[in-house]
Parts: sequence; structure tokens; C-alpha cells
Amino acid sequence: MKTLVALAFTLMVWSATAQSNVNHILAGPFTNLANGHFYYLLKSTTWSNSEARAVLYGGHLATVRDADENQWIVDTFSNYGGVPRPLYIGLSDAVTEGTFTWTSGEPVTYTNWNTASGEPNNSGGSGYEEDSVYIIQPHSGNPTVLASFWNDVPNDGAGVSRPLYGVLETATLIENLPPTGTPPVAHVRLGCVEICWPSQHNIQYQVQWKPALPTTNWFNLGPVITGHGFELCLTDTPRGTNRVYRVQLVVP
Repeated sequence: MKTLVALAFTLMVWSATAQSNVNHILAGPFTNLANGHFYYLLKSTTWSNSEARAVLYGGHLATVRDADENQWIVDTFSNYGGVPRPLYIGLSDAVTEGTFTWTSGEPVTYTNWNTASGEPNNSGGSGYEEDSVYIIQPHSGNPTVLASFWNDVPNDGAGVSRPLYGVLETATLIENLPPTGTPPVAHVRLGCVEICWPSQHNIQYQVQWKPALPTTNWFNLGPVITGHGFELCLTDTPRGTNRVYRVQLVVP
């Protein structure tokens, strides 16, 4: 049975209710069918904070076991929402310099260092420690920095041109997460109503309407729509009647 979590606004007063921002997750879950694990994109912060948040949710920063898994993480997260994103993974040599280990405790069976720039180089002579590993984002702007390859950086990502985002991996689905995303914003066109909102990948939405009268009865406007990470729009023709609209998150 599915339930609806309201992300409501009304066209009559042009208002939107901001969501409670009580978690550190930007997007997810995404299931890797190769291992059955669940992955989430964390909000940007330091490597150590990202790992601490991953542990808080019952997992770790992602462990990359082979080339296929590395490519799956790149395909899923490195350009999420149309934004090139450097991605922290759970590899570090903070305990013993030069010995990289996974925070999950699994053995290191695969690496994908950016050898074109001599990685890992522990700062390349810049004089600061680089203990944290990330997957290089697309369109980095540096011809020697190859997308999908790995680089070691300081804990705060100093020297990387964009904010870094941790990829959380967990074997069990995180329960009771509040909905994430930006409250929808509606636009009106002459002769009809167009309801538009920013969507998230694989999140389902239901647009509803009701008469602009004191009533609690909502009616579905069209079928459930699955998000793809970009703006979604749905039109309605009120035919002279005043209607209030809202967009709901459909939660399994």
C-alpha cells in the first residue's frame, strides 16, 4: 500500500511550505543490482564528516570492489542533477601513510588511480597531507585529471574545484527518512494551468487538485509520475473554476 507525503502549495496564494531539513542525504536510495546494496548521495562536507554520517545511517562511504562497481557509481552520481560532482569513497591512508584501507574493513582488491597525474601522491609535494580518496568528476577542466579515476586529497578537499559529495553504501534500506528535495514552484500559462516542480531520480509524484472552497476532498490530476532528476510539468484546464493544486511524494 502506498501513502502520500504532502509537498503542498496553492496557485491562489503562490505559497510553498519548506521541508524540514533534518537529514544529510541529498538523493537516494539507488540499488546496485550487482550486489543488492543501497547507495545514497550525501550533502557536501568533509571526507571525515561524510564517513561519520554514513556510519550514522548504518553504512560507510562506498567500497569499490571492481571496475564495474566503479563505473556504476560514476554513472549514478558523478553528474547527478546535471551537476558534475567529485565523489568521496571510503578509501583512506589516514591510519598508516601509504597504506590505503576501506572504512568498511573489506580488503582492497581494486584501485583506479589517476596515474596520468601520478596519484596517489600525498599532495604531490605541496606540503599537506592527502589521506582521503575521491572519484574525479567529469569536466574537471584539467586535461591530466581523468574522470572516473581516483585521486587522494586533504580531508576538506582542498585543491578540488567543486564541492565534494560522499557516496553512502549500506546493505539495508534506511528507514523513516523524510522526503528530500526543493518545494515545488508553480507557473501559470494563459488558458490553462501548468504545474512544474524539480524532481528527483526514481521518486514518484502525484499532482492533486480541489475546488477553492472549504473542503478536504482532493482529486488526482493524471497518473503517478516518476522523477528523472529534472523539472517535471503537468497541465490542467480549470475551465473558469478556481482550483487549488498540490504535488505529493508517493512513498511505498
